[in-house]
Amino acid sequence: MNAGIVVNDSSSLRWDVAGLDYLARPEAEGPRSSISLRGEKVPPWAVPVISRMEELAALPVVAPGGSSPMVLEDVMDALRFLTRVMQDDTVIPWIGRLSSGGLQLTWQCGDVEVEAVFDRTRHERDVIVAVGGTEWEAPADQADSLFATVADRLHR
Repeated sequence: MNAGIVVNDSSSLRWDVAGLDYLARPEAEGPRSSISLRGEKVPPWAVPVISRMEELAALPVVAPGGSSPMVLEDVMDALRFLTRVMQDDTVIPWIGRLSSGGLQLTWQCGDVEVEAVFDRTRHERDVIVAVGGTEWEAPADQADSLFATVADRLHR
């Protein structure tokens, strides 16, 4: 098992993530460990999602104005949202790191697009669902039912 802080919020995650804290550490703080997942109910989407977050954390700063390390609270908000809305056969979202340290999750299947932004620095925590030319928006912590309206169309 990796050394590192175990993030365990049993009220919203039924599994533990060890070493997640390193995503938010600046490169200058030393070598990074890897993240490990523990628990009997680790969802199938967790491994690819955490792997992508590790890749994003390792990227060099490329924005001309600079960029911030990933914000741990944004990472946890994204994981909590995914835990609530993802099913075993839901398509894994594209995950992008914002220059502010936040995260963006995007699903695209046919005419359905879902975008979830977790960015405390910019005070953005929203989910936007678009079907055809129509859009709906909700705060991320209240968007579960909005996501559910298109969840059956976001399956593999």
